Amino acid sequence: MTAARQGDPQLQALVGEIATFLVATAMVLRETVMRFEKTTARVTESVAARADQVDRDLIVTLQDFDRLQQEFATLAEVLTQAAAKPGESWLRAEGGNHPAEDAVASILIADLKERLMRRLGFSPGDAEVSPVAEEAVF
Repeated sequence: MTAARQGDPQLQALVGEIATFLVATAMVLRETVMRFEKTTARVTESVAARADQVDRDLIVTLQDFDRLQQEFATLAEVLTQAAAKPGESWLRAEGGNHPAEDAVASILIADLKERLMRRLGFSPGDAEVSPVAEEAVF
């Protein structure tokens, strides 16, 4: 990249948009990893303490594992979708869809979508990226 191109305000805006999206996604991914580690510890404790019993707490914990796996898969898909967008599409334009908004809109897990929206500074009233109402929570 040439020095003249590096000073281009449009390029700087592009880099800022991509950086904001990646940082927000990374923060949510880190939160998910921390929850996954806590869930793993709970499963280990539960199984070790009651090896001959299966109770409701163990079932709920295993459902938490499934939920976290879904979040990891979704975040991977979000990053893949965002990475496939051309660089120019990351520049905010009036009336156009932004790759971050498109990626967040594709998330079906309401809590994950809400956390990512909050990190990105999206308005909860934005119809295109609002949480999915149909999601079942266990």
